[in-house]
Amino acid sequence: MDRLAAVDWFTIIAALCFWQALVWAQHLDRGFPAWLDRLTAPALWVWLLAMLFSGAPGLVMAVAAAPAGFFALWLWAHGLRRFLADDLAPPPRRFLEMLSASGPLVAATAWVWSRYDRTFAGFPDPLATLTTVHFAITFGVLPLAMAASERPLARCRWRDLGQWLYVAGAPATALCFALRTDPLRPGAVEVVAAAVFAAGFLLWAAFMPVRRGPWPYVCLVPGFLLGVGYTAAHAFGWDYLTIPQMAAVHGSLNLLGALLLAAQAPAFDDVAAPAPDLSTPVEAGDRATAVFADTHRVVVGAWSPEAFARVKAALLGYRFYPEHVMVRRTQFEDEGRAVRVGDRLGLGLFVPSLPGLAPLLLPAVVEVDVAESGEERVALGYVTTRRHYGRGAWRAEVTRVGDELVLTVSYHVRPSRWFVWCGLPVYRRFQLAAFRAGADNLRRLAA
Repeated sequence: MDRLAAVDWFTIIAALCFWQALVWAQHLDRGFPAWLDRLTAPALWVWLLAMLFSGAPGLVMAVAAAPAGFFALWLWAHGLRRFLADDLAPPPRRFLEMLSASGPLVAATAWVWSRYDRTFAGFPDPLATLTTVHFAITFGVLPLAMAASERPLARCRWRDLGQWLYVAGAPATALCFALRTDPLRPGAVEVVAAAVFAAGFLLWAAFMPVRRGPWPYVCLVPGFLLGVGYTAAHAFGWDYLTIPQMAAVHGSLNLLGALLLAAQAPAFDDVAAPAPDLSTPVEAGDRATAVFADTHRVVVGAWSPEAFARVKAALLGYRFYPEHVMVRRTQFEDEGRAVRVGDRLGLGLFVPSLPGLAPLLLPAVVEVDVAESGEERVALGYVTTRRHYGRGAWRAEVTRVGDELVLTVSYHVRPSRWFVWCGLPVYRRFQLAAFRAGADNLRRLAA
């Protein structure tokens, strides 16, 4: 019994919640990198060995816990890829998924920091260690399970409202506690934030169809109410459960409920090129207000009827860019015919992410406004729609000039998404690199 009493159970629980529960929940995303999943078991064993040989807080334990930070960063980058690519998803569900990828960053930071000096953001232990549990479960596993459960359902404005309250209330509650001089003495603001956080989940759960049993909600509803009660009791001086009692009851209910909900939720597929949506309005922009307006003219090869036929087939099929630059889905191929003016193209531009991760995918839908084919000339062009990261037009033309095939590409674009404006120099670099890759692709076909 003395040996069991000496075990730091809060630390063991935090390690299992991060390295086991959080990682297991990623099975809901079929695009989650397998190598990242396999990395978690060795990382947990490294920390366990360090705890056996050292145990005391300090640099050794912090370094042994550091892989959690790398895992959380890669998880966040993977979540950002899903957030950017799934642009047609209902906004509350989309932000809920991004919350599930962002919360583990705080969980990992708390884990590493608390291994160093047993504190985190003003919280002493065991609350510093339990912050890892909180952010791994209610900011990681649970919002991912909620979003996955929401995907196959028709939208409901009450569930949407519940998701918005959850997305706003969860970080607001954490931020309010972190900014207090004494986080152990919350005020009315923290009570309101905690109530909004809980109300978001309760509202969402109230309008969820119960198809595979009510057990996740049987656990999570009292778990959330206990959390609000704990905050209110400390704010107003009421008697309530102690921290060990809250960890045992509130923590167990939330952990079990989140895992049960993740077990019930359907898995979802990896991101892909968007469908050539026909309903999105055209918004071509104006060349006069474009941020970038270029015309490129290069020789792609020597003229021959065979080389021109290969280049023409590629251009009219919008296979100008190689597959490592852009993926595509076209209306004319879906309908089994040749391209014509008015067709829609679904595009996905690849932007490199962290090593080992699939590239970010920026979705776009465009409408063909030029489709011309002759014996010695071919041209294809399009204008952007509202579902695009820019407003503008693009046109490529290959013509015979003497004994050469000459490619002329002209375009103008003005960014229409905040993330493009934030990374404008990076976007410009990839824009020019994409043209060079496309020209090289036609050169290979013409050779």
